[in-house]
Amino acid sequence: MSGDPTTNLCHSLQDGTEATYVPYGDHHVVETFGAYEAEYAVIRKGVGIMDMPPRGLIEMRGADRTAFLQAMVTNDVASLDSRQARRALYLDKAGRIQADLVICQFDEQVTHVIVDVHDAQRLVEGFNQYIFTEDVELENQSNRYRQISLHGPAAHELLGTICTEPLVNLDPWCCTSILIEGYRCRVFRRDETGSPGLHIICPLAHVATIYKNLSGAVGGLVPDVEISAKRTIVGRGIGWSAYNTARIEAGASIYHIDYGPDTLPHEAALIEQTVSFTKGCYPGQEIVARMENLGHPKRLLVGLHLDDARLPIAGAQVFDSSNDDAQIVGAVTSSTVSPMRGGKAIGLAMVKWGLCQIGTELSVFADGKRMLAVVANPSMF
Repeated sequence: MSGDPTTNLCHSLQDGTEATYVPYGDHHVVETFGAYEAEYAVIRKGVGIMDMPPRGLIEMRGADRTAFLQAMVTNDVASLDSRQARRALYLDKAGRIQADLVICQFDEQVTHVIVDVHDAQRLVEGFNQYIFTEDVELENQSNRYRQISLHGPAAHELLGTICTEPLVNLDPWCCTSILIEGYRCRVFRRDETGSPGLHIICPLAHVATIYKNLSGAVGGLVPDVEISAKRTIVGRGIGWSAYNTARIEAGASIYHIDYGPDTLPHEAALIEQTVSFTKGCYPGQEIVARMENLGHPKRLLVGLHLDDARLPIAGAQVFDSSNDDAQIVGAVTSSTVSPMRGGKAIGLAMVKWGLCQIGTELSVFADGKRMLAVVANPSMF
């Protein structure tokens, strides 16, 4: 397990349970606390508490920071009001995705950029190459802050129990600064799982206390089942497995997993969420505009539905089922067994254009057998 203190801070609490871990780059994330089904259930019916070391943070200061960011990313951030958040992409000159960002305007002095922790320093260095006389300062704060996420319909209720000032219910893509256990934290809402999602940016020195008190309010990371059922708020610690199932059901793709630095925004099906066609120029803008107006991508990220619980692994080839040649037309990027489909397998896959229409019959190998895989809407919500 990594010796990075940002990874290990919450592990002393997690290690007292039956937690198992999976690697995420240089970090380790809880895979499950030993009760996957219960962890998934609270995402849908209560609230799951998730330690998120994979998320990094960049702070931007200076009078020109908004204008600078507006000229660097795909979405309109000039119209971002205080206490609003917005998703955007940073592209290279060929229009390929170099980072997937959540941009938060918690106040008027600082703009915060949430990004995969492994992209944070590279993004700072990339942005700095474009700064000349502008009043813009960027700092990678990933080692000073940590993110805890709350997924589920009771997310606001749980967070409110440990706030030392009133918490207003946040709409999607809104954010706020608030005192939690006396510590100044920042919270934004992004619904990645099909259930409400609150993401708390905590000062590193206090993250273990906040994590402990959140779990304590629901009886612990692994609460006693009988006592938990009597609590006003039903919740527990959740790991990557339950989160991953819920986010695949919601069609929420992840950078470095479902798409990467060789992917165009149109291919990742991210145009509606991340691109403005009415703002000014940015790196890669001409490529994005040309594809929107004159063509289509060569491939597209789609949903797949299978007939039973046999699971194609990430990287499994996708085949055309319309002829005997069974040509390779794509690859699975994520998969899970879906409770919402009655225990049948679903997935996300990057598939050749022309075979990505909903209802198209393709095939994949799962457990050594070729299975029918039908193209579906990535989101089940």
